[in-house]
Amino acid sequence: MATVDDAKLILQLYELRREETMRKARAFIFSPDFMPASAKDLMDMVMTDPQKSAYFRQASSYWDMAAALVNHGTIDSALFYDTNGEYLAVWAKIGDLIPDLREIFGPQYMKNLEQLITNQPNSALRIQMFKERYKKIAEMRAAQSSQE
Repeated sequence: MATVDDAKLILQLYELRREETMRKARAFIFSPDFMPASAKDLMDMVMTDPQKSAYFRQASSYWDMAAALVNHGTIDSALFYDTNGEYLAVWAKIGDLIPDLREIFGPQYMKNLEQLITNQPNSALRIQMFKERYKKIAEMRAAQSSQE
């Protein structure tokens, strides 16, 4: 059962998401320009552009940290699931790359987020919905580019 303290922590997490640099990091990771098809694509991007690297690290580590709070019982999981969905969108973008990214960053990379998602009912369905949405956006952008 969620408590008032759980609600306060959820609101604090929301406030952190509103911080200016975090907003830019979130905008980047959810932009149609951030669609890495492989760990190599992601590494090429972050190794050649320090700003994109910083944004990626900030947004992804934020959600891994938030997941750790839930996984350790600091925040009620049901309340977290009901009030957040953005972490699923992050996983939709990078989840398939995680095994290869762990070879680069180590075996613990994004383990908290993975555990949170594994424990959440209906997470696979929700992630698939995000993937389909991203695919449609990419198709629309490709169609626009071919018309120009």
